[in-house]
Amino acid sequence: MIKLNSTKVGLYFEKLKTLFLIFLIVLCVVQVGILWSTQSSSFPFLSSLFSDSKIALPVSVEDTKSKYLLPSRIVMSTDFDGDHFVIPNGSKDYNNIWDGAKTYLAQALDSKPQKTQSFDDKLWGKLSASKPYMIEFKTSIPTDIVKWVLNLKPSAGDGLSGIYKIIICPDDPDNGYSDTLYIRDDKNIYTYSLVNRITSLRSEEFTVMYDILKDNPASKNYQFAAEKWGKSEELNFPNDMLGPMLDNTVEAYPSITCSTFSGMDEADLNSLDYEDYEKIASELFGESSSDYDYDRDINGSVVFKRLDIVYRLYKNSVLEYKYTGSQTSAYNLRLLDAYKKAIEFIIDVNKQNNFLSKVNVYLSEVEENSNSYTFKFDYSIMVNEQEGEVPLILKDYSVAKGMDNQENAIIIEANSKRVVHCQMIPVKFKVGKPLNYQWAFQYMYSKAFEKYPELSNKEMSVKNFGVYYVLSNSALKENIVPSFVLYTEDNGRYVLPLSQK
Repeated sequence: MIKLNSTKVGLYFEKLKTLFLIFLIVLCVVQVGILWSTQSSSFPFLSSLFSDSKIALPVSVEDTKSKYLLPSRIVMSTDFDGDHFVIPNGSKDYNNIWDGAKTYLAQALDSKPQKTQSFDDKLWGKLSASKPYMIEFKTSIPTDIVKWVLNLKPSAGDGLSGIYKIIICPDDPDNGYSDTLYIRDDKNIYTYSLVNRITSLRSEEFTVMYDILKDNPASKNYQFAAEKWGKSEELNFPNDMLGPMLDNTVEAYPSITCSTFSGMDEADLNSLDYEDYEKIASELFGESSSDYDYDRDINGSVVFKRLDIVYRLYKNSVLEYKYTGSQTSAYNLRLLDAYKKAIEFIIDVNKQNNFLSKVNVYLSEVEENSNSYTFKFDYSIMVNEQEGEVPLILKDYSVAKGMDNQENAIIIEANSKRVVHCQMIPVKFKVGKPLNYQWAFQYMYSKAFEKYPELSNKEMSVKNFGVYYVLSNSALKENIVPSFVLYTEDNGRYVLPLSQK
């Protein structure tokens, strides 16, 4: 009979106990991680543990923050009454100019403005038309968001309520040939004279881009209102409004179709079966679709639930998210924290499905509530690198009986802790062949008064206009066509579809 050494036996059992304890610790960590993942709207915890997992790895909001601070328009100009090219959003030139502009902007915000003056529309219009680069956002972006994206110190940009429009002029002759930035917020114009010379966006880079745009027949060469109607007191247009002010222009725009979830376009949602629910859940939540229980409410909407989270998918492809857990106001509400939560939510949506794979998301409005902030975003649909993107807006997009119409592609309410509510349009877009459209501002402007008589019943105050693809409920089954959209100061939107040539 073999006798075991008692010392060796003791060591053997000690090793077993150690391995067992390590196993229990790992098991507890995994269980806590799964619970944390379930209670948040993020991806499963295991994806961060196993690099070879098919589940998407977490994407840091710090790594993608620049993706959600994008200008709605960039214009290159030779001079007053010269050429003014609108750079296609998302194109190579757009990205090059914006990357250079961020360098100028970071240096400007890290210094004090050379001059601050009350906003003057005529002055701003002249500057916009005569300087090389004009950049504008869909809304005045709060400076805290800009500083976060540009990695600036908290004290940078003191005095600015936000950044709405930027004019960049390297070697500015009106400012001692220094590199100059003009920034407009809601009330003032700030002039920054940069001390350190910046190499980007100078005459060499400008000439290269200009020559390419000038020789491209698809380039959009427009005119500023300051050049066309700058001396008129009869027309109430902003002087920096840009468009084909003179003759008819022929422009090519791609045909775009959209589709929603399989089964959601059925006349009777009561016909949905188990497989239909699974398919919708898979499209929405990807590999985490099994985490949700599904049902249908009295209005026929498809409902997905997980602990204190409820998703509701309406028949016309509006996806609503609600946090149903308890909320407390015992913390400081900070705009930047709320914005980060909103961006994290969009990143999670983008990871779970492919509905945002062919669109860029633009911040279009920020509203402060009593215990939260509301962030509104719009889509721009990617065509290709050369032609860039085409913008999309919503018009008369109904959600359900008794609910307000959806005005933006994504509307997120968030506080410093979490997203509490969201409504978005998760629609797939398909870009087709381009078609030619002919239009002129004067004609479309007059036609707007004919179609919308209410415009004649008040003093007309135009804020801006543009060509947008307009998404309505009926367009979910049809082609979306480009339209002339007139914006008024009272937030009115007046839409007229363009006519094919």
